[in-house]
Amino acid sequence: MEKVNENGETLQQFLDNYDENLYRHPSNTVDMILLTVYEGKLKVLLVKRKNHPFIGDWAMPGGFINFDEDMEEAVKRELEEETSISEYTYFKQLYTFGNVDRDPRTRVITTVYLSMTPSSNIKNTHANDDAQDAAWFNVSKKTVSVDEKGRVSLVTLDNPNKKIHMVYEIVETAKRNYVESKSQWLAESNAQLASDHIKAINMAMDVVKHRVASTGILFNLLPDECTLREIQNAYEAVIGHTVDTGNFRRDIKKRLKDTGKKTKRAGKMAALYTFNPMYDYLEENL
Repeated sequence: MEKVNENGETLQQFLDNYDENLYRHPSNTVDMILLTVYEGKLKVLLVKRKNHPFIGDWAMPGGFINFDEDMEEAVKRELEEETSISEYTYFKQLYTFGNVDRDPRTRVITTVYLSMTPSSNIKNTHANDDAQDAAWFNVSKKTVSVDEKGRVSLVTLDNPNKKIHMVYEIVETAKRNYVESKSQWLAESNAQLASDHIKAINMAMDVVKHRVASTGILFNLLPDECTLREIQNAYEAVIGHTVDTGNFRRDIKKRLKDTGKKTKRAGKMAALYTFNPMYDYLEENL
């Protein structure tokens, strides 16, 4: 027997009578924080807006979701439309930002995706669609002070070729059961990020740094086959400091498969490895 509601309506009758204009509709967008590692530097891809709002500011690639489009499809479409990148990208939902005043056009709620790609995609980057420019920025987060009450950090974004320098102070304050985060653009900068995009970039920096050792996300920044030195260089770029080579290699080899192949690096032959995505599952079943 088909279920009915308190008005005696079946599902189809309810849908036929439903007024979709009963509530105002917020707009929904997707944005991407696309990271890579190149020459020992963690980099993030930004686009320069060529129209209002935030005209001339640098922003995460992204845009509005079509009504008949899945969110993941919107991520791929917007990335290709704005930057020309369409292959070898990892996506995972990071956070949803929905402050009422985050966009002056209308109520815009955005879902930000953490994205990663090998550095080979740098050469494929070109601005398209409503982006005036697209560029990779060195990105780092440095702790200035920390205690039981909170942490003060500096997030820096640099593009030496374009002579662009952006610095934000991040103040994270410990509350009863959460951490409140506030950002401030510093006057030493000569450009700025659009809207609340510094919040998303700051969050992504913490997530990647904390998870890079315990999951396989590091390998989304690398080619399918790579040397132990290349893996360590990528790891150090993400966490922001060097590590003991012996200990790192002992631990990381557990997650790798030896391809049996070698390549010449810095005049020496080095073994090539590939990531074993089944490692964690196999360990759980031992």
